[in-house]
Amino acid sequence: MIVGVQGSSSFKDYNSFLRGMAVAMSNLQSEDQGFYIYTAGPANINAMVMEFVNLSERGMKSRGKKIKFFKVPPSWLSENMSDIGYFAYFSTPKEQASKLVGEAELNNVEVGIFRY
Repeated sequence: MIVGVQGSSSFKDYNSFLRGMAVAMSNLQSEDQGFYIYTAGPANINAMVMEFVNLSERGMKSRGKKIKFFKVPPSWLSENMSDIGYFAYFSTPKEQASKLVGEAELNNVEVGIFRY
């Protein structure tokens, strides 16, 4: 399963981030070989993704699945949106979602917007 992740630079709540990743992982099918997260930043979101992957690696391995993350520019996510199974966007309540959220919806990708 491929998950796209993006957020705002003001997002700081790691617990909300974990909730978003739990929702994404609930979409993981038994036939999926791995859980691949493509993160389009900014740096605070990339750091949360890296920490999440490092902490989840052992548990995923025990289930026979791989977990990896890749830092990509937003343009990469836009160009490859049809390959993404779930898109998560993280921000504070008053911020507007990015254009990638709209592109995901147009491509019938399940979208989760997490705000705190």
